[in-house]
Amino acid sequence: MTVLSHTLNHARQLLETTRRFVERSDDPYVISRFGDLQIRVDVAAALFERAETDPSPVAVTEAQIAAAEALIAASNAQFELTGHRTALPSPLDDPLRVKYRIVGNYHLNGVL
Repeated sequence: MTVLSHTLNHARQLLETTRRFVERSDDPYVISRFGDLQIRVDVAAALFERAETDPSPVAVTEAQIAAAEALIAASNAQFELTGHRTALPSPLDDPLRVKYRIVGNYHLNGVL
């Protein structure tokens, strides 16, 4: 859960850094892009809280996916909107495709 927490915090930091750069923008693209990022980070935070309460393998994996995707999206948006990119840590022990397979197999077939 520590790596997951760091990944989520890194996504939040990138979001805040980007927010400071584009603050008070009236550009519809910037506004919608920032809204998308905020939702991704909020979803990752909610799944992280759920995984802390119910640390089942699937709940933790779902939180890992959401945090990693939020971090990737925040990094990409930082580059798109500011022209800069912060180096990303390697957040997962398995590739995302493996994580998605675990979650899909559980929800589709009931298999862990």
